Amino acid sequence: MGYPQPSHPRETPILSRYFGDPEARTLAGWRARGGYEALEKALNTDPQELQTIVKDSGLRGRGGAGFPTGMKWSFMKPDGKTHYLCCNADESEPGTFKDREIMRWTPHGLVEGVALAAHAIYAQTAYIYIRGEFTEPYARVCAAVEEAYAAGILGPNAMGSGKHVDVHVHRGAGAYICGEETALMNSLEGRRGNPRIKPPFPAVAGLFGKPTTINNVETLTTVPYIIKNGAEWYKQYGRPDNPKSIGTKLFSVCGNISRPGNYEVALGFPFKDFLYDLCGGPLEGREIKAVIPGGSSVPILTREEAEGAIMDYEGMVAAGTMLGSGGVIVFDDRQDMVRQIARLTRFYAHESCAQCTQCREGTAWITRIMERIRDGLGTAEDLDTLVAISDGMSGKTICVLSDSCATPVMSGLKKFRHEFEAKIAANKSVVTVPGAFRASAA
Repeated sequence: MGYPQPSHPRETPILSRYFGDPEARTLAGWRARGGYEALEKALNTDPQELQTIVKDSGLRGRGGAGFPTGMKWSFMKPDGKTHYLCCNADESEPGTFKDREIMRWTPHGLVEGVALAAHAIYAQTAYIYIRGEFTEPYARVCAAVEEAYAAGILGPNAMGSGKHVDVHVHRGAGAYICGEETALMNSLEGRRGNPRIKPPFPAVAGLFGKPTTINNVETLTTVPYIIKNGAEWYKQYGRPDNPKSIGTKLFSVCGNISRPGNYEVALGFPFKDFLYDLCGGPLEGREIKAVIPGGSSVPILTREEAEGAIMDYEGMVAAGTMLGSGGVIVFDDRQDMVRQIARLTRFYAHESCAQCTQCREGTAWITRIMERIRDGLGTAEDLDTLVAISDGMSGKTICVLSDSCATPVMSGLKKFRHEFEAKIAANKSVVTVPGAFRASAA
């Protein structure tokens, strides 16, 4: 067939098998590679049976939360109500770029997964909400949807099954917060992209007040392979001693690493082997200092912690962090961790929707303090203030953006406090007197 080989022999390419293959982008090319066979099978299968197959496969959401996909689908019942499916393609988490590649190279794989999932949750209408900056992926997905309609794959008689499946592509406007599922629904409805209070949960009252399921791009693109090959086939991948660690996962790797890019490995892969074998380790003459394994909102690991971690949901929790979206950010020994953490907090302060006081005020104040320490103007009291503000932000807002800002600060202080203290010790601009006003802190 001439499609690219895996970038490393230890990868398990399922979703990434056709990355780099331009022929896979077209309808004819996708069908030649077995595309839409799963959808045709699914459209002639009872939705509850599809839900059971996906539940039995052990597939968990690949957007970050890791909620079992089949269980999420099972919340949707044949109740005669209008149902909606939303595909979350608003991939904005710093360090994460896996969904982008799926949409660039295998857009029909995503369209097939979306249509299949829509049928499985008794929905006739599905929306793909795509990040506004994704110009090429947006064009590829739109072209794939148009091809699918022209071929009768989508529409009122999808693949001749008598089932009605419509897919619409909606382009976001560059707001990180719209990656949060309820903010995404508000945006689709034409409202400001603010997260909603839950309950009610989307499965009860979601898009336009109707029962709604939201799944990630990677999750939905995986489903056709499971329906085509069966739950037992999918369960061969993963960690044998952990039934919650099933299947493969795409990991995006960036930062101070020899071979950045996207890698697909079976869950349970040793993180040390991943960093040093697949990704080539640090640049010549350097050492890894720290790793963020799941996108910028998860706790930072030291090199020693990362080298002992297992790449699955439970393995990362055991290491003191989370698998998250699979965005691996590597820092080497030339990096200033205070500066890097300050960059992350500024991002979250900029992207806060400002709905919750703790987030609106907390992200701004944390960023000011972090940048003051970064610039050599911090004091010892600033470290205690960072902890107090972070504690006031965590778990106290409608969504977790506030937590996402506090997390790298707290883990950074825990793992690299000496770097903070070194910058404070070098501050000769003030003499700290207990209880005194500090002009430099204004």
